[in-house]
Amino acid sequence: MAFNPSKCKVLTITRSHSPVSFNYHLDGNVLERVCECRDLGVVFNKNLSFTPHIECIVLKANRVSGIKRTVGYSAPQYVKLRLFTTLVRPILENCSQVWSPLKKKIFIL
Repeated sequence: MAFNPSKCKVLTITRSHSPVSFNYHLDGNVLERVCECRDLGVVFNKNLSFTPHIECIVLKANRVSGIKRTVGYSAPQYVKLRLFTTLVRPILENCSQVWSPLKKKIFIL
C-alpha cells in the first residue's frame, strides 16, 4: 500500500516537558509535525488532553442549538424536546466515553 506524504502527519504523544524531536521522512519528503490531530471524529493533542475535542463538540452543539432556537420559539414544548433529542443530543453523546461528560469545567449552553 502506498501512502501519500502530503496527507501524513506526525504527532508525538509524551508526558515529557522537552520531548526528543526527530524529522520523519516518507518517500524523501519530511512529514509535517502537528500538535493536534482529528481521527475518527476525536481530536487528539500531544498531551492526550481532550480539551480541544470538548471545545469542538460544544461549538458544534451550540451552532445546532442556535438553529433549534430560531425554529422553536413558537413551537410547543414537545417539539422543542424532539428537536433537542434529534439534533443536539447525538452530537454531545458521540465519543462521550472518551472525554468523560461529567467533567465539571464543561459549560454547554
